[in-house]
Amino acid sequence: MRQLEIEWVQPQITVTADLTDDNPDLVDMVWNRLVPYNSLQNHALVSGDHLYHLLPSSETVYRTPEYKMEDRTVAPDGTVFLSQLQHIGIKYGPLTEYLPAAPIGRVVPDDVDALREAGQHCWDAAYRTKEAVEIRVRRKGDQVTDYTLPLPPRVGIPDVQDLIDEIHDATQRSWIEPPEEIVDIHAGRISSRAGSRDQFFSTMVFVNGEVRPLGYNALNGLLRLVRTTALPLDTLREITPGFIRTPSEFLGYTGLHTLERFTKQTTDALARLEDREQYFALISALALYTNMLNTWNLHLFPWDHGKEYPYAER
Repeated sequence: MRQLEIEWVQPQITVTADLTDDNPDLVDMVWNRLVPYNSLQNHALVSGDHLYHLLPSSETVYRTPEYKMEDRTVAPDGTVFLSQLQHIGIKYGPLTEYLPAAPIGRVVPDDVDALREAGQHCWDAAYRTKEAVEIRVRRKGDQVTDYTLPLPPRVGIPDVQDLIDEIHDATQRSWIEPPEEIVDIHAGRISSRAGSRDQFFSTMVFVNGEVRPLGYNALNGLLRLVRTTALPLDTLREITPGFIRTPSEFLGYTGLHTLERFTKQTTDALARLEDREQYFALISALALYTNMLNTWNLHLFPWDHGKEYPYAER
């Protein structure tokens, strides 16, 4: 039995998860090419008692599961899921999101209470305290001291490689520590003063509404096209700006200047690419950076305003 050790650093909680046979190819990918890694722990804000975190590999974006549970709400607490949104998630309590999901493991029964304790800590962090909780995932029994992100591939074009490396380095700096631009947005330090009538709450809402689909849908979608279709490089060059330019310009106006610059440099570099693998390397670097921004935006948003909108009694 292959087992993972899942550690939440700040609350000092560690659980063991058995990897199961539901999706053997996905499990092999996690075991052989993904672990060890760390990430910022996010808590679901709509689904229910569910933890998820961004993975440092784009392979999960285009790998198709062999099996999906039709309704994740009936999964046992402790079920570990792998998502094409580039997440690993863990159910620790009741869910309302009944959508299908691909299971890859389960927290061992003796550790489910500890998992629930970690879940409550992470909910408090997301909803109230804003403490950044680091999650570390490794093979059980391994002694790991280095959780740095995998290095990006070499593309053989010096200026494009420099851009990929710069995006990678920016992602690494903010993988566990919040990026300054996101912090500034949530503190109202926005040079354009984006936000009608001298308030920035609506700006925070719109940043979330633009960053999430830019990463999950546009950039990850382009990566999926490279790996699942035979679209030629010329077509990829032509369609890419239409998916990513406008949202990145709006996000630059709201304070994410680095994302806007990286996106412009990426679209400018498309003409110099020579093959689809170079395209994949460049877009995957920008996608991971964008999805990292999304994790921090979701974590820092003032979700405690939710108490002002309770559901009516059943």
